[in-house]
Amino acid sequence: MAEKVMVFNILKSLKNHVKLIAGVSIVSMGAIWALLTFILAPNYQATSQLYIEQPTAGLPEAGQVEKSADPQVVEAYSVMIKSREVLASAIEETDVALTPAELFEKVTVSNVPASQVLNITVEDKDRRIAGELANSLANFAVAEGWKLMKTDNLEIIAKASVEEVPSVLEENVLYVLAIGGIFGAIVGILMAFIAELFNMLFSTGVLQRKRKQSNLQTVFK
Repeated sequence: MAEKVMVFNILKSLKNHVKLIAGVSIVSMGAIWALLTFILAPNYQATSQLYIEQPTAGLPEAGQVEKSADPQVVEAYSVMIKSREVLASAIEETDVALTPAELFEKVTVSNVPASQVLNITVEDKDRRIAGELANSLANFAVAEGWKLMKTDNLEIIAKASVEEVPSVLEENVLYVLAIGGIFGAIVGILMAFIAELFNMLFSTGVLQRKRKQSNLQTVFK
């Protein structure tokens, strides 16, 4: 019988605090969603590739053509691609809310080892924007190569994907929210028990004080 009474009191306690439990669950779901969406959102990388045509004039044999790009040429193109003019043109074409300085920090230009291929990699929290910027930079690198460096030996061989691919969070949003709701419900239940415990202690203290006052009044009578 005592066990039944205890279970009944627990259920009654939870029922009295159902709004608290539901509220904590909703707040927990919202907090986890915001954390994964805005704070822990992954950065995506998109890469477009350029091919540097090496001059063949003056070489003794075609079979002896250098297979690796000249490091100085790679460095020159890297500086050109990350120049303010090219960055500003890419920003204007893609209509993104970035300054050339901000885009500069997102762009990496590298040479594929033992090849004449140049990688233009852009990192951004939006996969589509990263892809569009990488492709735009590649286009302007080819178009501006002659204007800025008086050369026309660049060719685009691969473009970055701009397809919208759902993130892990987007694919498992219900699962994530369910975990947040369960966690919030557990915290809410613990808070309800703590609130009920304090309420019982407070009620017990009040009753004890009333009993002492009643006993003192009886004695003095």
